Amino acid sequence: MRKNNVLGIVFPNAHDELMGEMTERRSMGSLPFCGRYRIIDFSLSNLVNAGVSKVGIVTKTNYQSLMDHIGSAKAWDLDRKSGGLFFLPPYSNTEAKVYKGHVDGLFGAMNFLKHSSEKFVVMCDCDVITNFDLNDMLKRHIKSGADITIAYKRGLMPLNRHDVMAFELNGDKVTDIKFAASDSKERCISLDITIMSKDLLTEIIKEGYERNLTSIARDVYQKSLTKLDIRGYEITEYAAIMDSPETYAKVTKEVVCDPAVRRDLFCKTRPVFTKTRDDMPTIYGLDSEVKNCLIADGCVIDGTVKNSVLFRGVKVEKGAVIENSIVMQDAVIEAGADIQFVTLDKKVTVGANKTLRGTETYPIYVRKNAEV
Repeated sequence: MRKNNVLGIVFPNAHDELMGEMTERRSMGSLPFCGRYRIIDFSLSNLVNAGVSKVGIVTKTNYQSLMDHIGSAKAWDLDRKSGGLFFLPPYSNTEAKVYKGHVDGLFGAMNFLKHSSEKFVVMCDCDVITNFDLNDMLKRHIKSGADITIAYKRGLMPLNRHDVMAFELNGDKVTDIKFAASDSKERCISLDITIMSKDLLTEIIKEGYERNLTSIARDVYQKSLTKLDIRGYEITEYAAIMDSPETYAKVTKEVVCDPAVRRDLFCKTRPVFTKTRDDMPTIYGLDSEVKNCLIADGCVIDGTVKNSVLFRGVKVEKGAVIENSIVMQDAVIEAGADIQFVTLDKKVTVGANKTLRGTETYPIYVRKNAEV
């Protein structure tokens, strides 16, 4: 694949509503993950590692946090004179609006597409955590001569999303597409990572917008199986679809507890890039106890932390206990506090001797800047 012949399109607001209060003031793409990352880092890193040097981010709402994280895009080597990263907000042309689905979202980015010289487009949603060889997918797409190639993972359907495509395949050719299959059967589940030519995408957008279509999956892919050659590309590496706060906590636990998952997600040959924040090393007090955790820089730990993730700048005072929890940046857990199965957003303070306990299937979430 010749460098600069592929354009990336990323949807950071994909399925924000499924994460409840966690995405009340931020997009799905800017949701913090595993101590130092945001979910969009995986999409951007997959693109950059495949040689994609021009990326458009189709924003919808609550994208200030995302813009703060991306900055100049230097962390992903996308601060360029030619190509680089572009934010594509709603109302970017006179006919565009806050979009309801991918069709009208892409219509708002038509000027960006028209002025891009790349032949192929890779589109991806930000509700998927995976690290895979996108360059191999691009090569397979070109070799097959397919109109569209969509990445999929074998497994059970997400419980809280009703618009996930499940493929029936003959070889790698998609023969049928179903939605919202609720049984416990293993299926080929779409990860909404799609490749097609820019010309075909432009044609689909124009026709879809004229017909007042919104869902590119239901209104285009499913209804065009006899007209278009749609292929599937299986991702064998770890992949997870974020469809609820419970899934977020479950995926985080898998990263903490399973070395195989960490090897897949943080592969040495395909690094995950992110904005870095220089900080001092974490300080562990004489009476601290830390087991099976991911701990970011800048923390001060004088209490007990087990099976948990601590983001940068977290303070755990003496006698405090954190188990099976996610504690985001600059939170403070005061002396004697006890939290289990809890997700604390940024700058939360849990008072001395307070107890917060959720369960594995129903973790508690505490919003940003709260004092408990």
